[in-house]
Amino acid sequence: MATVKGIYNLIKQDQLKGIKISVMDQAIIDACEAENSKTTKEVNLTFIKYKKDGGENGNN
Repeated sequence: MATVKGIYNLIKQDQLKGIKISVMDQAIIDACEAENSKTTKEVNLTFIKYKKDGGENGNN
């Protein structure tokens, strides 16, 4: 049995080869790409090292 992701991959291969795709094929591509964008987030992190000795002046 075929999966939606498998069908998506076949359609994308045809599209890259220059084969014209149907409206239904384009709808599958749009749906899959919209679903992928919902589950992906870009996150920026900064790591700050904490010193246990109280810092420069020795205070806690």
